[in-house]
Amino acid sequence: MRKTLGPRLAATVAALTLTLTGCAATPAQPEGLQVVASTGVLANLATAIACPAADACRAQVSSLVPPGADPHSYEPSLRDVRDVAYADVAFTNGLLLERQKLVKTVEANLPAGAQSVAVAENIESYGGQLIPIVEDASLDSLWLGLRTEGVDSTQGGEVRFEVSRVLGPGQASAFITGTFGAVEMVANSAARGAEINQVDDASEATGDLGGTDLPLQAHTHLSWAFTQPGFYEFDISAAPSSDDRLQGVKPTTVHFAVGIDPAPLAARLGESTQVLGAGHADLTAQLGEGKLSIRTDGDGEPTYYDPESTVLAVPSRTLQELPAGSQYRFLGKPGSQVYLLAQAVLGKHVHGEIDPHIWHSAPNMMAAAQLMRDTLISADPAGAKDYRANTEALLAELARTDTELRQVYGQLPDTARNLITTHDGYRYLASEYGLTIAGYVSPGPGVEPSIQQRERLRRTIEDAGVTALYTENGILSRTPVLEQVGEEAGVQVCQLYSDALDAQAPTYSAMMLRNAQTVAECGQ
Repeated sequence: MRKTLGPRLAATVAALTLTLTGCAATPAQPEGLQVVASTGVLANLATAIACPAADACRAQVSSLVPPGADPHSYEPSLRDVRDVAYADVAFTNGLLLERQKLVKTVEANLPAGAQSVAVAENIESYGGQLIPIVEDASLDSLWLGLRTEGVDSTQGGEVRFEVSRVLGPGQASAFITGTFGAVEMVANSAARGAEINQVDDASEATGDLGGTDLPLQAHTHLSWAFTQPGFYEFDISAAPSSDDRLQGVKPTTVHFAVGIDPAPLAARLGESTQVLGAGHADLTAQLGEGKLSIRTDGDGEPTYYDPESTVLAVPSRTLQELPAGSQYRFLGKPGSQVYLLAQAVLGKHVHGEIDPHIWHSAPNMMAAAQLMRDTLISADPAGAKDYRANTEALLAELARTDTELRQVYGQLPDTARNLITTHDGYRYLASEYGLTIAGYVSPGPGVEPSIQQRERLRRTIEDAGVTALYTENGILSRTPVLEQVGEEAGVQVCQLYSDALDAQAPTYSAMMLRNAQTVAECGQ
């Protein structure tokens, strides 16, 4: 397969010698049409349409998210602010792919009269197709995230979740493990300035224990850690940005049973109390009703539970050793054991009901190219002829890429069509090219898959004949546990590009073909 794809891949790279940043901007006011794109993939397409060659360049194009960075968590720099302030056109992905700080940077700094387009949110009018997110993985412990719902998100706005009290026998924390292992604290009972009091056999922390912001109609994953077994309580509130359509959520107590039998706590809360100990759940601010609920999504249908009569079970099998590294010192020394409900996906992934990873379908990017063409023509009518001609060339290239992708994936044996990945972002790839996402595994640092998870993975591999696990490009060296899981299961661990280009895959077509080549070779 390498012999078949190599020349084609080389030709693609040569044909689309596009950089992620386009022509370098000078500190002074740049000349000509200025275009910013939130991601390298979008910047790549915009460059092909507006500046395919130095002697045929109608615009300067820059990517706000640099090569190799995660668009889910990237925070804008001062250079990004400057680029946006000079821009005539801004292309973002939308559908909550980018971090809200990046979106707000574009909204706040784009000059009056400049055009801003959320590409993923507008491709359907050009024939693109969007896929809903259905998180229905079978789990042997909870994935516990945050969610907002109850009002239309089109008018923007955010909700601030805050923790004001934690009661329990040990320290309790909620945090996000970033793509590169950094920890973003959300709440911590040992937060600086917390007031600590002894209540029977437990410690009660009150005050500003932390919080996080979440857009309307959005969801995010969290990790939850507890240093001692026992019963815990979190008081959580949610305050929306100024908007008379929304009702704030008063502090609501959420109950955890960590490493012990949840039955005594359930009995104390009342006969109708239910215990949730597995699957995907969210602490959900229902802003239309002004209350906090626990939402689960079994069988694709949401079910809501009252936190006052629900116990979230954290079983003993979640007990793990803290890895080496300073990022987890807030929980103890390396080697210390904590009970950990690990987040579902490595990195900060805030998303809504629609999957934002549209670029894993070449037809979607053909729709995006046409949308970008029309936007550039609107901003620079004098260049309409050039934009149309460049787009036709790009569409032809994307069509050839799509044809080869279908050919490569179409020749795979059935077993190689079943993918187990570390990023739940390949739905479009599977839907478009006849693959199946057999499962995905969170590779967070220190998140050792439980015996049950390993056994379930082994069964999945055995039943589906899976021959490889796929991690995101560049993550494998930071998550050696994936190699251990692969070795135990008797399969290879290979790397796929997810949402960032690099020197080995400098163009969208090169990235897609490299992924196809990887699956074809690892799937044998």
